[in-house]
Amino acid sequence: MLITRTNVSRAPCRRCHILRVLLLMVLGVVLVALVAKESFTLIGGIQPIMFGYLFAGLAVVTFIMKLGYYYYQKRQK
Repeated sequence: MLITRTNVSRAPCRRCHILRVLLLMVLGVVLVALVAKESFTLIGGIQPIMFGYLFAGLAVVTFIMKLGYYYYQKRQK
């Protein structure tokens, strides 16, 4: 007998959201590196790789903050 679930949520799962954010960050780094090379010659010391470091740094900082919050919540229970 075929058993089906009736309460199927159509909202994307948490993993899907995380994966989409990661892919958008990677796409942002690639676009900045490809499109803005010529425009950075007008601005002295800024290079496209700095935006890559910025995106990656924000991801690491966000991860550390969420991990700390997770352990804080776990300790409170």
